[in-house]
Amino acid sequence: MASIDWPLEKLVEYQPALTAAPDFNAFWDAQLAQSRHLPLNGEFTELQDSLPLAKVYDVAFDGADGVRVRGWFLTPREVKKPLPAVVQFIGYTGGRDYAHALSAHVLNGFCAFIMDSRGQGGNTGMKVESSHGAQSGFITHGILDKDEYYFRYFYLDTVRAVELVCARPEVDAKRVATIGGSQGGALSIACASLSDQVAVMAPDVPWLSHFRRSVDIAAGPYGEITNFLKKFPEKIEQAFNTLSYFDNMNLATRTRVSHAYYSVGLWDDICPPSTVYASYNHLPAGVEKSIEIYPYNGHEGGGNLHQQRKLKWLRQVLA
Repeated sequence: MASIDWPLEKLVEYQPALTAAPDFNAFWDAQLAQSRHLPLNGEFTELQDSLPLAKVYDVAFDGADGVRVRGWFLTPREVKKPLPAVVQFIGYTGGRDYAHALSAHVLNGFCAFIMDSRGQGGNTGMKVESSHGAQSGFITHGILDKDEYYFRYFYLDTVRAVELVCARPEVDAKRVATIGGSQGGALSIACASLSDQVAVMAPDVPWLSHFRRSVDIAAGPYGEITNFLKKFPEKIEQAFNTLSYFDNMNLATRTRVSHAYYSVGLWDDICPPSTVYASYNHLPAGVEKSIEIYPYNGHEGGGNLHQQRKLKWLRQVLA
């Protein structure tokens, strides 16, 4: 397999024109204001005999549309003072899986939360209210109207998850990171761009960026959008207008994090490198940013090596 995108020297300079509509920020400000007025109704149920050195909680909270969102929350068994926390989001079609998958973060000295993905492969349901049909999967539900689009409430779920975590007595609310790979990487960027409670973010091979280019060249789930546009060619511009409100290339300009740590695989045909750099290169000037480049890796990015590097980076920036 050959590299599927441009040479690295072009990628590092690539900063495509933003596609945000004039009311982009007003739209998201209104969504956040509405969400803040809705109670979280958080519920933490401690599991016994799970991990001897950690406390494990089965978590639920209300999404902004009333969907009950599930998650896992882990802390070290003994917490003598508030600790940093990581909030992790999940790849496309995945679910929260088992709580022990978060244990590396507890061993790293942190609290950790993983948020289930609405309607996908976990324990969280979804509501679909769309005035138009969709293709298979999730990412074309409501694609013709920003107020109906699937990721509207999903992005708000991430902000509410951070609010929930920051309210825990074990957590230092000034030292919270968002992390995740692929869709989880996209959600980590969106959350850090919409929430004012995220200190740092570490998106791996992030998805949902630079939709115009992604739909043209990427493999994998972007094909759901392609199939929709094939069937409804008269709706192409309307669909891309909706997508512009959820494009992390546009959202990244809003982020207030102090540090960002990306990863990119130069042979990634699912989240092509140019689409990763599209959000990375639009981060505000005040963000201290770095990106790990894996020249011969695909969508797995740097794999376990990168996860080890990320644990070290989190210790450094959240110390």
